[in-house]
Amino acid sequence: MKKITKIAFAFLLLAGVTMNAQTALKKGSVTYKMSLSGNDEAAAMMGESTISIHFDEKNQATDMNMMSGMMLMKTITPIGNLKDAKMTIEVMGMKYEIIEVGEEALKANKGLGDLENAIEVAYDKKDTKEIAGFKCYKATVKMNDGTSSVFYITDAIAPQQSVKETKVKLAGYPLEIKVATEQGDMTMTATSFSKELPKDCFTIGEGYTKVTMEEFQKQMGGM
Repeated sequence: MKKITKIAFAFLLLAGVTMNAQTALKKGSVTYKMSLSGNDEAAAMMGESTISIHFDEKNQATDMNMMSGMMLMKTITPIGNLKDAKMTIEVMGMKYEIIEVGEEALKANKGLGDLENAIEVAYDKKDTKEIAGFKCYKATVKMNDGTSSVFYITDAIAPQQSVKETKVKLAGYPLEIKVATEQGDMTMTATSFSKELPKDCFTIGEGYTKVTMEEFQKQMGGM
């Protein structure tokens, strides 16, 4: 469970950091399918997995469904304020709220599409594809460690706001992301967009036990 939690946390960071945006649409929900390559064991553990990102003018929430519903994870983040992020995890009939998750995110987001580490971006508007009903074009972001991340972005949704002021900014909103990480090559591709928000998407329900990420991993047996 420790391995799959680490992968899930990385996907949530990728979504939370890269998608942290104030959009022209004011509010909406984007659902992505997630995949992992270069790590067959982890990919098999993930199974069929999706992540939905909900946003309005003040908040962003992510709902992740991993291992065909065996693990559910949620984050709620005020726009532009990763430090105050909240996270819940439901697994094996148990419900946890991870405390101090914002601090963990700030420490762990390096290399996960955080444009703070980007040195340049190259656009190729001839390389296009339609994703979730939006026309997208390719943006390749070069990081200061020599790696590159590939985004397909749309101009139909306003550019992102970074958690911190960054030298490099994307010209549009990413609907596909490919990033190399220590867990493997992560890909998120949007499958649908809705202008309607799920009820209570920015709130945490009752019945969650508050633990640190370390305590949670120990309770899961370090698997």
